[in-house]
Amino acid sequence: MEATTRRVVREIPALYMGAKQKVEEKLRLGYYARVSTLNEEQEDSYENQKEFFTKIINNRPDWKLVGEYADWGTTGTKTEGRKEFNRMMEDCRAGKLDRILVKSISRFARNTVDTLQCIRELKELGISVWFDNERIDTMTAGGDVLITILAAMAEQESRTMSTNIKWAYQKRFKDGKVIINYRSTLGYTKDPDGDGYIIVEEEARLVQRIFREYLSGRTYRQISDTLNAEGITTKHGNKWKPSSVDRMLSNEKYTGNAILGKTFKPDVLSKSRKKNDGTAPMYYVENSHPMIITQTMFDMVQAEKKRRTELRSSVKTGAGKYSSRYGFSGLLVCGDCGGKFRRFGRKLANGEYVPTWVCVNHQKDKHRCTMKPLKEMDIYDAYRRAVERLLGNADDIISIIKTNIEEEFATTKEESLEKVSAELIKKQEEIMRMFRRKSCGEVDDETYNQAYAELSREVMALQEQETKLKEMNTKAAIEKQKQMDILAILNDGKAHYMENEVMRMLIETIKVINKHSVEFQFKCGVNIIEKV
Repeated sequence: MEATTRRVVREIPALYMGAKQKVEEKLRLGYYARVSTLNEEQEDSYENQKEFFTKIINNRPDWKLVGEYADWGTTGTKTEGRKEFNRMMEDCRAGKLDRILVKSISRFARNTVDTLQCIRELKELGISVWFDNERIDTMTAGGDVLITILAAMAEQESRTMSTNIKWAYQKRFKDGKVIINYRSTLGYTKDPDGDGYIIVEEEARLVQRIFREYLSGRTYRQISDTLNAEGITTKHGNKWKPSSVDRMLSNEKYTGNAILGKTFKPDVLSKSRKKNDGTAPMYYVENSHPMIITQTMFDMVQAEKKRRTELRSSVKTGAGKYSSRYGFSGLLVCGDCGGKFRRFGRKLANGEYVPTWVCVNHQKDKHRCTMKPLKEMDIYDAYRRAVERLLGNADDIISIIKTNIEEEFATTKEESLEKVSAELIKKQEEIMRMFRRKSCGEVDDETYNQAYAELSREVMALQEQETKLKEMNTKAAIEKQKQMDILAILNDGKAHYMENEVMRMLIETIKVINKHSVEFQFKCGVNIIEKV
């Protein structure tokens, strides 16, 4: 019988830096540093980190520094925006590093998920991370547990910091402290003698010009193209875009008032801001800084923007937006079906191109609308004759317009609006007093609920009344502005009535009665029918 061979077990010690590292080779080390801001103190912090790690690595003959990685002015809550961190990870995946030195977990990342994901990936690659402040090596036993706990603490620290910043913003909003990005916003600059803002006159005139041109019928594209053609740039020296004009026309700060809290950040780990739909409180601050655009003009522009959004243009589908590409765009209305007209080209037998306008409903279905197309030149000829007839009675029309401006449009609902707004504030204050009395135990729940229900109904009715009065005032202001524009044109002996912009300022609508006649409805209230 053969002798039994005794089983011998010998332990093969694990290499300190993972199985991939050869004993005879120097360990290839890199260090990672991150500073959140670009100020001098943080710069010193980075220099200290660099000196600290370089000294440690150079003092070890078995270590070799092969990578230095530092992100400046970046946050630790997300790794996507940290270029140097991502470069370090790519070098690790490429096998260029064996160990990474970091001052603390909070310098590495403040997001637990990102921290653990990266550390575990590095462990699979045989690469350890040394956190000096915490004295943790991720390749040692128990490292995962400690990393999880400490990373969670770092994330909580970031949440606390974000909460404090958010509280500071809310406090600033409640105090009515308005911040204008004057480096990007035309018309304003910082007041050198205080914390407020002052108007830059030349820029303010440009802002006022853009608001006036939009009200006169010009589009975002037309305004931006004109500014670029004139060599006028934005605050940053860039060319104008339609979106730039749109943002300017929507900026309520030009009225001297401001809405604070229009966007909010839902979570500390989220870097994107969301539009505030009522999730977070907002604040309206009046008279916070100098005014460039009157509130009336701003409201008129918003009403015009809304009108253009709702207006279906003269496109083939009838589903387009406002357009003033051509002189008659959006002006021609079908007297048969009420549809808009669109422009298209027709070729005659001799090959000549003839611009023509046709009702969109007639173009889609001739049985739905029987209105025949009209030649563009015929409409222009009819418009010329209508203007001549209008100018023939210019003195009478000017007198009528002046009367309208001085009398009819002077009697707006401002006085009524002020009374309603004052009553609304009074009722809201009553609700707050009732709430405080209930909190102090002065009234019981039943009494409070009955009073609250009644006051709420009154507040809602007043709010509805206030909204209607504001809309009425805005419409009256728009009509007044139209009358003033026409008055200016009629008083200008050099006005070019055939220019598209002037025509759009004069005419409200052109009603196509049939293929032989159209009715020009002027904004001054005069309607003139002409043959075509």
